[in-house]
Amino acid sequence: MKNIYLDYNSHTPCDILVIDAMNNVWSQPGNPHSAGHYFGWVKQSIVNDSLKAFANMYDCFEEDLLFTSGATEANNLAIYSGILIAKKMNPQAKTILTSHLEHKSVLNPLEIAANKYGLKLIYIDITSEGFIDLKDMQSKLEQHKVLWVSCTMTNGVIGTNQPIYEVADLCQRYDAMLHVDASQAGYLNIACHDLEVDFLTLSAHKIYGPSGIGLLYSKHLQHSEFMPMISGGGQQDGLRAGTLPVPLIVGFAKAAKLLDENRKSELLLLKELRDAILNGLRKSFTVRVFGDLNDRHPGSLYLAIENIDSVQLLNNVQPHVAFSLGSACDGLDREYSPVMKAMGISKEVAECTFRICVGRMTTVEEVNLVVEMITNAVKSIGTIP
Repeated sequence: MKNIYLDYNSHTPCDILVIDAMNNVWSQPGNPHSAGHYFGWVKQSIVNDSLKAFANMYDCFEEDLLFTSGATEANNLAIYSGILIAKKMNPQAKTILTSHLEHKSVLNPLEIAANKYGLKLIYIDITSEGFIDLKDMQSKLEQHKVLWVSCTMTNGVIGTNQPIYEVADLCQRYDAMLHVDASQAGYLNIACHDLEVDFLTLSAHKIYGPSGIGLLYSKHLQHSEFMPMISGGGQQDGLRAGTLPVPLIVGFAKAAKLLDENRKSELLLLKELRDAILNGLRKSFTVRVFGDLNDRHPGSLYLAIENIDSVQLLNNVQPHVAFSLGSACDGLDREYSPVMKAMGISKEVAECTFRICVGRMTTVEEVNLVVEMITNAVKSIGTIP
């Protein structure tokens, strides 16, 4: 029986065109930081061309981009350096705002930074539809002197797109720095200057590029308080040491270009495939979707089949259907999710939830098989008493 992958939120396989682009570089000699000979010049030229492409796609200057190993490193670098900069620019402010919509690579560094610098970390409410509560955010901005806000662009578990431009407007009005994790937001228009964000992070392996490469955008990279996390040979103007992985950069740029060119048509296709799964399951079961069904990642569903334990369901369809209970970073952790709690979802209902995400390589045939296999699996297990 065919094994079907429906966990595109956690990882997207490399597009074959991305692989082809990288294959042209892997065997080429030369280090982009070897400035004294032809082979180094060629590699540096490839890096420069990729930076120009990213700057055009993401509406920013090339000098405001920094390559990292992925979004986790980029988020950590943004937070640890950015909060120092924010403290320097706004010394009276003592509060950080975020929400439980954030990835652990944002929440954990925020907790560490708050403890280290004696700052108060406050969580903004989340609406029942899975959006950051703008009224609550404004209320907290009015009540506290806020120096920093971290807000995801697209949540990676329930899949909702956040009202990021409204968040940015509030941050500017109350003189708070804004950090945006955009690693799951490939199907949205990401325009750094238009958004007027202070820090923004991206990851290649969420957009059909290679694992191991990400980007940090910031208009504060040259600030004296910006502290590199990795020191060494002085690469990338001393902001992040280490030889740049040119094939991965080429693959990232190619993946971003492909998505940029095909975003609208792919978005519609993913919605059709996603809805086919949802409607197919609803023919047999009572299915609840969490988060607004329209303003979300087009391939993503976070749902529950009434009274069906999601861990048992996942186990029963293995190894033929791959979906998840939530973020890959959480593994099979059945702790009552802070996101579910913040949305007012009971622990009993939360134990029925799971995440399905279709992607570029998903076919109609696979969708039909998945509906059949999940339907059979649900009928074979008892409901939660």
